[in-house]
Amino acid sequence: IIQDARAAAGAFSASLPDYLVQQVTSRYFATGFPTHWQEIDVVTADLAYVDGKEDYRNIQVNGNPVNSPERSGSWSTGEFGTTLEDVMSPFTNASFKRRGEEKMMGRTAVVYDYSVAQANSHWTMVSPDGRQYKPAYEGAVWIDKESRRVLRIEQRTTAFPHDFTISRAECKLQYAWVKIEQKTYLLPSASENIGCMSGSGACTRNALEFKNYRKFTAESNITFGK
Repeated sequence: IIQDARAAAGAFSASLPDYLVQQVTSRYFATGFPTHWQEIDVVTADLAYVDGKEDYRNIQVNGNPVNSPERSGSWSTGEFGTTLEDVMSPFTNASFKRRGEEKMMGRTAVVYDYSVAQANSHWTMVSPDGRQYKPAYEGAVWIDKESRRVLRIEQRTTAFPHDFTISRAECKLQYAWVKIEQKTYLLPSASENIGCMSGSGACTRNALEFKNYRKFTAESNITFGK
């Protein structure tokens, strides 16, 4: 099953058409435990997926145009292929252990827990001071038993250097079947990213939704309505 899922993940980007989608990111902040999330703002962006690459345009924070959402809070990319391909890549050499089966999206999914050693990690964390680190991580994948396609990915870091400003990070990515030009594709529908700072107990949370998938053409207008 893992071998088939790796093959499907490797062919994922090549099978996709050029398309447009609206990404809506609700950003939250919390301190202390238990966590009580407070909404900071909502970031909207028109994402054009062209020739296997992501291009973010028309980025707005609470309806106001900005050049860079990172200046006002945390921001994540990679939901469209990078996360899937990296976790399933033989070069990442993840260790998989079958957990069992669950129902998801009306399908039977085989669930595997996995872990990735720091030496093989490509999951890049960027701290507020600009430093980068690729931590070891673990998580789980839900693979459609029949089609061998990944339906959900979860990952969480397991260790950081003591002097690194980030102490914990988590990511959840959910897929769903969407139609583009009367054809059906398995694409991201929602994602959640959590990051916590060392020492302070402060955490950020990004809840992402992907809406209004449609084919990208040279004449495409990438302004989306509400």
